[in-house]
Amino acid sequence: MKHCSKSLASLVSLFNLRTDSNPIVTSIETDSRNVIPGSLFICVRGYTVDGHRYAREAERNGAVAILAEEALSDVTIPVILIENTKAAAGKVADFFYDHPSQKMRVYGVTGTNGKTTTTKLAYDLFRATGIKAGMISTVGARIDEELIETPNTTPEAIILHRLLYEMVEKGVTDCIIEVSSHALAEGRVEGVSFHSAAFTNLTHDHLDYHHSMEDYAKTKALLFQQVAASNGRTIVLNREDGWSRVMREAAPLQPVIWYTTQPHRTSQIAVEWLTDTVNVRIDETTTRVPTALLGEFNAANLAAAMGLLQAGDANLYALIRHIPELELPKGRLERLDWAPCEIYIDYAHTPDGLEKCLQALTFSGESLSVVLSAAGERDRTKRAEMGRIASKYCEHIIATVHDARTEDPDRIIEELIVDIPREHLVGCHTSRHEALVQAAHLAHEGKRIVIVGKGHDEVERIGTKTIPFNEKHILLAELERLSEGESVIKKNRPFR
Repeated sequence: MKHCSKSLASLVSLFNLRTDSNPIVTSIETDSRNVIPGSLFICVRGYTVDGHRYAREAERNGAVAILAEEALSDVTIPVILIENTKAAAGKVADFFYDHPSQKMRVYGVTGTNGKTTTTKLAYDLFRATGIKAGMISTVGARIDEELIETPNTTPEAIILHRLLYEMVEKGVTDCIIEVSSHALAEGRVEGVSFHSAAFTNLTHDHLDYHHSMEDYAKTKALLFQQVAASNGRTIVLNREDGWSRVMREAAPLQPVIWYTTQPHRTSQIAVEWLTDTVNVRIDETTTRVPTALLGEFNAANLAAAMGLLQAGDANLYALIRHIPELELPKGRLERLDWAPCEIYIDYAHTPDGLEKCLQALTFSGESLSVVLSAAGERDRTKRAEMGRIASKYCEHIIATVHDARTEDPDRIIEELIVDIPREHLVGCHTSRHEALVQAAHLAHEGKRIVIVGKGHDEVERIGTKTIPFNEKHILLAELERLSEGESVIKKNRPFR
């Protein structure tokens, strides 16, 4: 990768500031542990960590200057004070990496559910049509074939611009970015020039953070404001979701590509799910093609992805033949590879996401059992609703937790099961591992099982620690023991 460097004076001039010292900056960092000689260290205040506390460590590691929001008396290198370092990081990174998002087409995908799937489907379709594409999402970043792990749905601004720079260097022409509401609120996509953006839907989630659905929608709409500010090409909106109006108002001058799952509604793109096929309508032409995608909600995700390709001038009629090749991302209605058991793993962690997942798996009328969970220190108002939804679709429910953090697991479970009829509730486990073991036993007995909450995620956040936790490995190990007659299940904790 080509080496980047800028003078400190050129970087601070972005904010109409001057500096008496003008060292050459060879990297920019917000984590003092990653600082190397020549770095500019940007002090960012996070949820639990304040970067200002690590300024001395950054200096010891070789930082040549610091951007901060407050005076720092314990460092000898230049400190440049600005009002908001979090917002500034994206602007600095964009300039430092020579405006990478302006050298390719960048597409954003936002919404409550379907972001990851839409992002991956668009990426796969771009590549299938011969375009060198990149992707940045919950399940990692891809630079064409190469997979790069990322810590958040949308990485912090410096990492994001660095990835975009690497993509430009490797010849990527089109990149799709999954953009969360937290990323928009915290300025993680600051400085990115968006060619187009798609909206999937808005449903109950993150109200502990946004406080109301209106505030949540306005935060999502920041992406479309950014498309407008970038003089972007197009916005792609869901005809079935009323919150699309808010996204439209944020970019009133950009052309709209509307999509739908209802074939008779006015839209440029319609994808109607018919179990193992989809009807794809582009303008007035409809084509039926096979698909491995489950559920009407994935038909909507496919339609949104097609809208992004249309925004990128792809020939939609030519890409229809690639639809049968498409697969869902890891942890999205992913079937465990253990015949004859039928076990699915899905990321569903919102009421709407859970209902759509369960609808897809009960479409044929077969009974279903679920490992249901909620996360600690997250929106508590959705827990009881998720329990009610699980009761509506599932014969058996095993209640547990995921990522309890410092919250009492018993309280999480009690709030989750408050409205679940006791005849549906076959297990309550504060240990997710024990819940998975019970699920393996039910599957071994012939029950269809879906495990929701974590999907692709391979860690558990317990207390203040993050520990490895691979659900597939746990399930497969227990199924192996069952096949050999060695497993003994622990007793469930009693209900209160």
